Amino acid sequence: MESLNLRLNIHPIFSKIILIESHIREIINLGYQMPRGPSPNLPRSYNNGRKSYKRTLSQSRISDQNTNKRSGLSRILLWILKSFFVVTVFLVFQFFPDSPVETNRSLEQVWGIDKQHVANSISNEVVANEYPGLVRIATDQYDFDAIVHYNIQPELNKYIDDLILRYGPDYAAVVAIQPHTGHIVAMSSFVRDASDLGGNLAVHSGFPAASIFKIITAAAAIDTGIAKPGSIYQYNGTNTSLYKSNVLRHKNNKWTRNTSLSRAFALSINTVFGRIGVFDVGAENLQVYADRFGFNRPVPVDFSLIESKTGFKADNEWSVAEAASGYTRATTISPVHAAMIPSIIANDGIMIEPNLVDFAVDMSGPLLYKSEPKAIQVLDKKTSDDMRVLMRATVKKGSARKHFRKFFRGPYADLDVGGKTGSLTGEDPHGKTEWFVGYGDSGTDKIAIAAVVVNKEKWRVKPAYLVRKVIEEYFKPESAEG
Repeated sequence: MESLNLRLNIHPIFSKIILIESHIREIINLGYQMPRGPSPNLPRSYNNGRKSYKRTLSQSRISDQNTNKRSGLSRILLWILKSFFVVTVFLVFQFFPDSPVETNRSLEQVWGIDKQHVANSISNEVVANEYPGLVRIATDQYDFDAIVHYNIQPELNKYIDDLILRYGPDYAAVVAIQPHTGHIVAMSSFVRDASDLGGNLAVHSGFPAASIFKIITAAAAIDTGIAKPGSIYQYNGTNTSLYKSNVLRHKNNKWTRNTSLSRAFALSINTVFGRIGVFDVGAENLQVYADRFGFNRPVPVDFSLIESKTGFKADNEWSVAEAASGYTRATTISPVHAAMIPSIIANDGIMIEPNLVDFAVDMSGPLLYKSEPKAIQVLDKKTSDDMRVLMRATVKKGSARKHFRKFFRGPYADLDVGGKTGSLTGEDPHGKTEWFVGYGDSGTDKIAIAAVVVNKEKWRVKPAYLVRKVIEEYFKPESAEG
């Protein structure tokens, strides 16, 4: 894969000069008040807070006076500083013309800013459903006042916000990721009752994963060579039920039915996946593939996100069956993490670490940080191809079929779309939790989406419908734009 490292074409001395200039500027501007305004690449509807952000070296040195109007001495010092910088640059080129100009140092090596530093600077606001345009990035040596540019696509995000608001469910969240870049291009959160569960539900990790965990079970079975989309399984019971006798003590009888793995996935047949988890994949492999997909470890994003948990007991067959079929509240996940799962499938089994921040620049202009997401091979490409067969079946003849009715007749006829539904009563928040995670692939562009909707009593909109509308908006024909 092409390296994502960004190289700086600057003289080796310049970085130190810029750091000195930044440090002196910090001292001169001690106590300078900077309002936290909206980010230029987010919709106006995003509230970035009303508090001002104080540019200080320490809490004990905060000035109580407004220093927007700098003193005459400060202006003189700044003029001397800029003159020194210009003269230094001139002398470097005059007296060291043969000095190497290109350096292989990355931005992180020059400024000391990595993804964790960025995460520390924006996480509290993101969790509160705010996206600050101006932040302070603190490193071990320096503090930088930076302008942050996000990967959020404002028009798409506003479309999703308006779509959810139109139906007004009790709780909802939608996250959209570009599988080939890892860019989080949309992150929407909605709570009907403002006095209820607050914050950003897109990063909330208390939702039960439900049947979207069947993606991990199926991927483990296919990737280990145990199964194929056409593999045949026998089962008793209904599609939605899960009984110990049907899973652990199966016996063929006149009511026993045969089904392919593809059909069992599309219709979300719990008994089949419970048996696959216990007798085919096994507890150890199920845990390995859950970890590969990002469970039970920090999710590699550039903001704080609580880990998703599996919670099954490897030495308990029934616990494994519940996890493999998604019929348990012990497996929890956030919408951000849920969107990563179809993103991996759509990107040939490769996970590009999701990134909300594209880059950050210093207030005086220099580029401080550029997102450099890592690529991780989660599944074999052939496995991801087979998984797409299963996910296509879900939208064309499975549990999401009615929500994609007539979708493939118009301008989206050639679009490759697949997904997985999930449904389970959850406790955090309380209510019937329904999922749809899926992808859209035009051949030149891709998007992966996770939508979760929770309602206490009355249903207002299904997540599969939300995802369909987001895919339509994202791949909207040019003639329909504007």
